[in-house]
Amino acid sequence: MAESLRRYLQKKAVEFRVHPHVLETSLSKLCDEMGIDPEQTAVPVLLRTQKQAFLMAILPLSRSLDLDRLAALLRREFLYLDEAETSAWFLDSEPGAEPPVAEPYDLPCIIDRSLFDQPRIFMRGGSHRALVSFDIANLTKLYQSYPKAVISNPSVFSAATSDALAAEDPRTITAIYNALDKLQRLPPIPAMALRLLEQASSPESTAADLADTIELDPSVAAQVMRYAGSPYFGYRGNLDSVQDAITRVLGFELVSNIALGIASSKAFSVPQQGPLGLRAFWKHALYSAVLAQSLARKINRPGVINPARAYLCGLLHNLGVLLMGHLFPQEFRLLNHELERYPQRSLQDIERSLVIGGDAQQFIRLGHDHMGGYLLEKWNLPEAVSVCAYHHHDDEYEGECSEYASLIRLSNLLLAQKGIGDAGLAGAELDEWGNEFITREDAETVLDKVMELCPELDNLADNMAA
Repeated sequence: MAESLRRYLQKKAVEFRVHPHVLETSLSKLCDEMGIDPEQTAVPVLLRTQKQAFLMAILPLSRSLDLDRLAALLRREFLYLDEAETSAWFLDSEPGAEPPVAEPYDLPCIIDRSLFDQPRIFMRGGSHRALVSFDIANLTKLYQSYPKAVISNPSVFSAATSDALAAEDPRTITAIYNALDKLQRLPPIPAMALRLLEQASSPESTAADLADTIELDPSVAAQVMRYAGSPYFGYRGNLDSVQDAITRVLGFELVSNIALGIASSKAFSVPQQGPLGLRAFWKHALYSAVLAQSLARKINRPGVINPARAYLCGLLHNLGVLLMGHLFPQEFRLLNHELERYPQRSLQDIERSLVIGGDAQQFIRLGHDHMGGYLLEKWNLPEAVSVCAYHHHDDEYEGECSEYASLIRLSNLLLAQKGIGDAGLAGAELDEWGNEFITREDAETVLDKVMELCPELDNLADNMAA
């Protein structure tokens, strides 16, 4: 037990039991093994305001912290503390085993009322080798001075979901997809994106039809015009309309894909700044799209990889990042903070290790890849696009459209060497070359040519984010 907690319990004359167990860092798994109801297990959630006022919220393991309700109660907005900030408050506790007792650590506290409906409450005491428990009389004495309120909601997931998810249990992943379906904030495909998909699938659609659709949104039309005029395509003449951009420079399919990517992103409300904000997203998306398209042209296997389709795969493969930011703004801020603080770590690694309160943790641990792939599939985008979203981190994927997934993974690895993307420093390592379509020398030559377009691509990314 943490020494601060032991001294506090002795001082307050609070009686408790210690329940030793083998080393186990997963509290939900431990409860399952010891036959403890998650409703009987108290956990702390550390929060702070923008002005650095701190708070510990204590609730059952089985419930989800309601940040909106907490903000209404206390009349201030709260953000989650990251793992390093939390550990700094509990110097005598093992990381992840912080006790849900605030006073020994000079923290203000609020407690969910549902904890007092149980005959006995279990909790971590600062160690991953023992739990501490209190009967209701001693729990009341322990928490006597703390305010109590309804600050949580019943979880839609079982307590063991995180562990099953970590093992990539398909049943758990399906359960999270079903829960995603029930979220009222899951965005529908934008009307323009739907219309573009319909035109792309119709053999009767003309360049004029496509131009008319794109010109319904001046911001999308402006981006298409900027793109057509970029040095990447080397067109030196004047372009007076979107139809000119289609017929003289880009072609029907590529313009359709550029517009589809831009229109799809309009479904989300996400901050501009930060390593996962709109500016960073569009920079990564554009570099990935142009590099994937350029690699596809160099590979020159039209029956296997279509350059225009490769462009769309690169543009939308990370759409799950925007979906996370749209659905879970508080947790998204924490992801941004963690990625900013630990640039050597990949986003995928941070998603899997993020410790927050509530159901949002299950969605985030599912990963931006699965979340993006699922949404793109629901929107009925081309199969290659959703496959690339699902599998752009999976180097063992060999299913449908695996050539496109391999191409996007290669693009991400190459861009990571230039500090672009969310793969972290480890993602920049290219010790082994496993791509069967192109040599390493040719791929890096293509990368160098794309990097010559940095000013133009950065400017396009800024415009798209704006």
